[in-house]
Amino acid sequence: MSEEKYLSLKGVVTPEIAVTVSKEGTKFMGASSFVDADDELKEIAKYIKSNTTHNSQIDPDRIKYLYTTEAKKDGGKYVVGQLIARKEMEKMVNDNYDYIMVVFYKVWKELDMEHKVIQLDKLLCGVDTSSEKIKKYNVDSKEYISNMKFFGAQSVLESTEIVASTISRILDEEKEEKRANKE
Repeated sequence: MSEEKYLSLKGVVTPEIAVTVSKEGTKFMGASSFVDADDELKEIAKYIKSNTTHNSQIDPDRIKYLYTTEAKKDGGKYVVGQLIARKEMEKMVNDNYDYIMVVFYKVWKELDMEHKVIQLDKLLCGVDTSSEKIKKYNVDSKEYISNMKFFGAQSVLESTEIVASTISRILDEEKEEKRANKE
């Protein structure tokens, strides 16, 4: 896919956020493992909603988007992030969002727009719009089939492999940085 396809997302960029690595862990600005990502991720989700048939029913405004400093594995392989369906009791406290989407900041920042769209689309495939009840679809193979049909199996699998290997490299770099900080 060419970058021309994503021209409408040209002004959408991952912000520069200070990340510190210490013996206590990796934190944003030395304080938290999570920061708001609505400005970037919601715009990409709106693009996906407008440009795909399989995610055309989602409501990007009902999802809270966050960056995290914590890598996540699914099935033994590192993934860009996760989608969490909010529980009924949580929604009683704050009903603004049905889902929380969390992406690993350091790998996200390194992805080009094509891979960001593929990876966010994959996470959005978990949003179940078939009923009033807030729930999440399970992955229908190692990847969501609708994601692979739309972007092409090869592109999705390559993107997934890029994410996994990049996260492994980032975590190795963090281990070295923690080791250097101890000395």
